[in-house]
Amino acid sequence: MKKFTLFVALVAMFGVVSSASDFQLSGVARNQAPLKKQCSLSQRAEKSGNNAMALKKAAKRAPVGTVISDAPAGAVFDNMYANSDAYGLGWGDIYYQEVDGGLGGVDVADDGFVYVKAPISQAYVWGLGSPWIKCEKQADDVVVMHLPQLYCIDGGDPYYVQRLVPDASGESFVVDKSTQDVKFTWKDNQLTQVDNCLVGLCDASGEWFYMGDYNIKYTVNPDKPVAKPADAKKGLSRMEYKDDPTDLTSEAFTMVNVFSAGDKVYVDHMESGLPDAVVEANVSADGKTWTVPTQQYLGVDEDYNSHVYVLTGNAKVVGTGTSAYFNYDKTASISMAVDAAGNAAAEYPASLVVNCGRNNLYIISDVVAPRFLAQEDKAMTPADPVFTAADIRESTNFNVVKFVIPTVDVDGNDLNVNDLYYNVYYNDAPYVFTPEVFVGLTEPMTDIPYAFSDSNYDIFMSTSTNKATIYFYDKGYEKIGVQSIYRGGGEEHRSNVVWVKKTPTGISDVNADTRVVKNVNYYNVAGQKISEPASGMCIKCTEYADGSMKAEKVVK
Repeated sequence: MKKFTLFVALVAMFGVVSSASDFQLSGVARNQAPLKKQCSLSQRAEKSGNNAMALKKAAKRAPVGTVISDAPAGAVFDNMYANSDAYGLGWGDIYYQEVDGGLGGVDVADDGFVYVKAPISQAYVWGLGSPWIKCEKQADDVVVMHLPQLYCIDGGDPYYVQRLVPDASGESFVVDKSTQDVKFTWKDNQLTQVDNCLVGLCDASGEWFYMGDYNIKYTVNPDKPVAKPADAKKGLSRMEYKDDPTDLTSEAFTMVNVFSAGDKVYVDHMESGLPDAVVEANVSADGKTWTVPTQQYLGVDEDYNSHVYVLTGNAKVVGTGTSAYFNYDKTASISMAVDAAGNAAAEYPASLVVNCGRNNLYIISDVVAPRFLAQEDKAMTPADPVFTAADIRESTNFNVVKFVIPTVDVDGNDLNVNDLYYNVYYNDAPYVFTPEVFVGLTEPMTDIPYAFSDSNYDIFMSTSTNKATIYFYDKGYEKIGVQSIYRGGGEEHRSNVVWVKKTPTGISDVNADTRVVKNVNYYNVAGQKISEPASGMCIKCTEYADGSMKAEKVVK
């Protein structure tokens, strides 16, 4: 089923928090990689049909207050650069996150109040919105956040932002009974938390809901994305790089555009959420060297709730066997040698790192020892999608539809996936995905880019398997078809439409778990894999033959 991948990803990335602080809870795992936004809590529970996580739920009661989803009229500083120490809720348990380059905002409103945007940074993981919290302006640049205030409503359950302090055990947070005011300063366009407390999320009964931030600071980000000249000459390149820390001969690739303009070159598609953003390299006078400076700003990626940069560094392999991974020593730049054909290559360990923030390593993707090999941009006919009746799982409210979009043409040659799209046919016409039905969209879509995922994850692609998954709500069809579209070489070519007719057997119950179990693994609360359930709580991760995953708490 859908969206059981978050905790599984987290357990591979966690280490135990080691530095001391009054607000660092004992036994809490530290997340060392950025987390992408998922569905809201209620949407996940509804779509998965699984309640094994036993998430805390708020007591059902009428919400007090109003969620301020839009900034009131005033001087608005949006997409500020946020730093904080934060806690968030994963699939297994809470995690600690050192936030660098998150997204925040301040509104000095015309009504005389100051509003602070999204002070609970990790709420974005669960799609709980980015509300504005009202603060009172006081003397000496002090603003006071009077709490509790309504933060969001999820599945009819209200959640509030409150001032929290550690409980007596040091293992959780509780509402501060002494005061519910949190002081900040707003000076020189910088917001800084003054009070030593957690700005946390609580349910309607006042119980902490595993999310919150302290040491909050918002600053205006002075960095601007690189702008390539309008007359830059465009060329297609195959970007090859090392992808396996246990085998430095193993390589992967992706297709990018390289633009040339005088003594500069520009490369796009470094980050899937910002495909048109470019990284700049300086070309030497003799044309034989590219130099790529570090800390190049790509822009804002709301899926990661972050300002995204490309950093440069030297790769190093940490660990051995299945636990090995690439880490990096940051550098001021990397150099790439250019051959007579115009191909550029960096020698290992020189690497490019797509990163959340400019300071700490929170890596979205990495390109170890990149090579840019010029390619001919050709018109090609894409191979047919792989789609059978077994790829449709029927249920009461929606059908789960899966299919493979091959990334090769009919002759097996690699396609530029940046020019690859697909249509879904509903009966005999291409289906129009609308925001009214697919709430994670902002506009209607018919041609779906190969790697596209909507913000609600009703449509998403696994680029490692080329398999798309769609939660399909319009069920009045007689047949569904899928067609690939390739727009390379200035032409558009389409595959055949692969059809699946509706089965006459009716609807199966999505909650009836009849899947074949492939693997079962156990993890402790620190995210470490263990051979069998230990005393206390651990996480059981079940992988099924259909590729779905289930994570659940086990107490022994």
